[in-house]
Formats: sequence, structure tokens, C-alpha cells
Amino acid sequence: MIKYKYKLKYMEEFNIVVLDFDEEKSLEFANMISDPLGSDIPWRFKDLRNDIDNYVDLLRGNISEYRHGGNASSVISYRDYTIIEDPFYDEEEDEIEPICKLETVEFVKIILVWAYETYKYKSERGVIAREEAEMVMNWIEQEMIKVKSIENNELT
Repeated sequence: MIKYKYKLKYMEEFNIVVLDFDEEKSLEFANMISDPLGSDIPWRFKDLRNDIDNYVDLLRGNISEYRHGGNASSVISYRDYTIIEDPFYDEEEDEIEPICKLETVEFVKIILVWAYETYKYKSERGVIAREEAEMVMNWIEQEMIKVKSIENNELT
């Protein structure tokens, strides 16, 4: 599903799901991938749907870039790649600027997996209604099919 290694972590105190990419060695600063999830990219359906619609437009070439960020990261996405930067980087204090660059299609799949797991977890914990979670999880599955279809068409 996702080409990068991750672990799901559940933070019960806050009822949140974290995708931990610390073990991924093929990407520099892979641990930054999860930074925008939940802060800059919200899990609430209305906002999530808006973001995914924009990312799908980006992947289809309908828009040239899509920007996110401010709270935990700065995310700039182009059709082929996404750059995640630390907005609090201080060149005087830090030796190297932490920047993670990955394929946009992979980033969108990561967002969808994270959102799916978030709705599933919040439903199990009683934070949101099971019916709402099921509706959103079904939508996420359809969006994943759409994203994979876009990905496969790019490869052919």
C-alpha cells in the first residue's frame, strides 16, 4: 500500500494515531512525514475531503502546487514530489536543515492511511459515532482506489 516502512502508534491520552516512520532508511528525515498529520492536515472530514480533493487535482495536473503548514511543518506539494520542512529551523542553532522529500502520490496515500486508522481508532474509543467513522472510512477506501488509479496511469 505505502512504499515506506512505518509503525502505527496509539496515544490513548489524546485519542490520536501516529504513523511512525523512524525506521524508514530510504528517506532522509523520514520521521518528519507524520508531523503535518493531525495538525496541518486535519482529520475532520470536511477539511480532510478538501485536502484530498486538492491533492487529487494536483496528481491529475489540474493545479501546479498545493501548500500546507504552519503549525508543525511546512508542506509544499507538486505533482511529482512533496517537500516537508521544519518551520522552526534555525540555521544558527541547527547543523543541517531538516527537509524530507517524497513522492506526492505516496504522501497522499500516507494521509489516507492515517485518516482511516484515525477514524477507526476514534470510533473504537467512542470519540466519534461508529456510523460516522464507517461513512468516512468507506470514502477513504474509494479515494485510495482513485489515487492508486492515478498512480498506475502515470506508470504506463
